[in-house]
Amino acid sequence: MNEPVKKPGQQAAPESHSPREVPEIISMAQQAGATAPSLVQAAPATIKTKARSAVRVIELPACKMVTSGPATEDPTAFGRFNEWFSAYDKTRADPFYPRDFMWCSAEGSFEWGYAVTEEPENTGGFRVTGFPGGLYAVAISVDADGKDHNRVYNGIQKWVRRSGCFALDETDERRSLGNITSPPAARNAMGYHQMDLYFPIRVKGANET
Repeated sequence: MNEPVKKPGQQAAPESHSPREVPEIISMAQQAGATAPSLVQAAPATIKTKARSAVRVIELPACKMVTSGPATEDPTAFGRFNEWFSAYDKTRADPFYPRDFMWCSAEGSFEWGYAVTEEPENTGGFRVTGFPGGLYAVAISVDADGKDHNRVYNGIQKWVRRSGCFALDETDERRSLGNITSPPAARNAMGYHQMDLYFPIRVKGANET
């Protein structure tokens, strides 16, 4: 077979890049992609323009979490846990956002947790559990104000139900969470703490009612 004529200055294409042959591994990947199931289509959103900024949707990563245990099991646990995580928190190099969260179990007992990227050598005697992460709908409330807490909590649930594309997804593993976001200087200036409330959600499929 005659060699193709090269133009002046033209480089010969490497044999491995010949357009006449597709490497087997690429061919296999293309075939797998052609037969792979498509992603679940989300239900259409029905969020009104004025409600778009009422709630923010975030994704918390799966991680390990050091937990205080239920407050009903040990009345001193919260105080000891606060001391432990406050000291540990000062050692991290990325203090952009608070990592401590509080939630209420299905039995009605409060528990406090601190998210860690790796299990600490010293956990203060507190147990370490897995946190599944996932999508959360979040809004701000006034800490220690039960009326405002309920208003925001109910508002988040209403927003999710009316969104069209999300569904409430609270389980024993994924409880609604809360954490204080305002630093002491802001609390002293305002006279109160702000608390973020997180409600677990999932994307609703197009065929769901």
